[in-house]
Amino acid sequence: PAQQYAGHTSYGQAWDACGALDITWGPGSMAGESDATIIAKLRAAIAPQLPAPPGTIAIDAEFTWKAATACPLEVECAIVDATHPDRAEVWAGMQTPIVASQAVALDLGLPLGAVTAHVIPSGGAFGRRLFWDPVQVAAQLSKQTGRICKLMYHRTDDIRHTRHRPPQVHKVRAAVLPPTLLLPGNVLSYQQGIGIVRLDARHGYGEIGTATAGSLPPAVVQTVGNMNYEQFFFLTMVSSPYNYGVGKKLLFPVAIEMNTVSYRSVHIQPARTVEEVITDEIAAKVGKDPVAFRLEFLRLDRAKACLQRVAGAAQWGRAMPPGFAQGVGVHQESRSFSACIVELDARDRNNCKVTKVVMAIDVGRVISPSGVEQQCLGGICEAISLVLKTGLNIKDGLPLEGSYNQYQWLRMRDFPKDVQIIIMPNSTGAPAAGMGEVAMSAPSGAIANAYARATGIKPRNFPLNAQPVFTPTPPGQLPPPAVA
Repeated sequence: PAQQYAGHTSYGQAWDACGALDITWGPGSMAGESDATIIAKLRAAIAPQLPAPPGTIAIDAEFTWKAATACPLEVECAIVDATHPDRAEVWAGMQTPIVASQAVALDLGLPLGAVTAHVIPSGGAFGRRLFWDPVQVAAQLSKQTGRICKLMYHRTDDIRHTRHRPPQVHKVRAAVLPPTLLLPGNVLSYQQGIGIVRLDARHGYGEIGTATAGSLPPAVVQTVGNMNYEQFFFLTMVSSPYNYGVGKKLLFPVAIEMNTVSYRSVHIQPARTVEEVITDEIAAKVGKDPVAFRLEFLRLDRAKACLQRVAGAAQWGRAMPPGFAQGVGVHQESRSFSACIVELDARDRNNCKVTKVVMAIDVGRVISPSGVEQQCLGGICEAISLVLKTGLNIKDGLPLEGSYNQYQWLRMRDFPKDVQIIIMPNSTGAPAAGMGEVAMSAPSGAIANAYARATGIKPRNFPLNAQPVFTPTPPGQLPPPAVA
């Protein structure tokens, strides 16, 4: 095959050449692992929680989130020229081009400044391109062949053999003081423990120094440096907007040798969605409307203002047909505040659909209103996908999904036609705040809560919709070409 395809340059020819190879593949680092074994390890990693005080109502719940992958429209690709003895050149979509070029220089035995990196405006794939493995592969091939290498993953590789958002288990215990004739109900404590496949953060902060520090000691799945980076991300980003007495969220990373990456809001969106679900359940225990309960327990006025605005605009509490329901969620992150109310069609419980979204967002000083609106629309897309539709099914160490026909990301038909984004006025004179992933958590919580209200089923395992049945492409093989 090498002689037959020598000199061919098109992707189709490279595809045919790959298919002609007879390769025996090894088991890989995840051999024997499946969704069940991974979840069992994550569950076991969470430390026991303190018992609820006497006289309180304990709300105990466990939630699971499947692994997910960025699956961008553009698969991973890179062009590298490593044909010169003293320099190299890279063209690729990269989020960390400095450390990528430095790492490639070390791989090729060159000085750190000998690699020129051209960042192609192709998007960051929502965190996937924090790592530069396609660049590394192309660099090695270019050096070994003495030719410029253009490397492009096919879709199955991009889903199965890329980096994933790690699967998670969340255990929650809330202690609630029941209402009496003299005192209203109150939340005395909130505990949330999160077992997660360790997040690979060995890209550091974008240059070789912190990347090396995060990789020490070498050849260890969960390094001390990587653990510190992940805990720093978690502790500085995941907070609660509510006055829940003694509140505690703890992260318990598990050193499973899965290729992971910070694909969008990897800690925040699942943790906050879980808290929003429990908030609705606490409100039910004390006999209060979910919006009224939140307005009582939200800590900051800007969060309350978003919720009040969205409740009015969405006509919270209006009568809904059987099988339909509203749901609410609130979130704060990066000095931004958001609230969201969705309407859900759950007549088919295996295929629920969001029909309407009203979202209020307060980012302080607004620099680009259209940019804020676009980020909100993107956050709603992500929320619908991750809460209702999207997750990887892992068997014997490998995701079964191999293409878009199996990996159920949101399609245009899944996006609601009725969406209203309300950008709150900067009445406090606050400076511009963050908008990167802020718009994911409130819609996620709202969708999950609408599901609970519409179906009477407590949302516990995400995604909530039934996963389609399909025949996976065997490992090491390519899927058949699509036929128009």
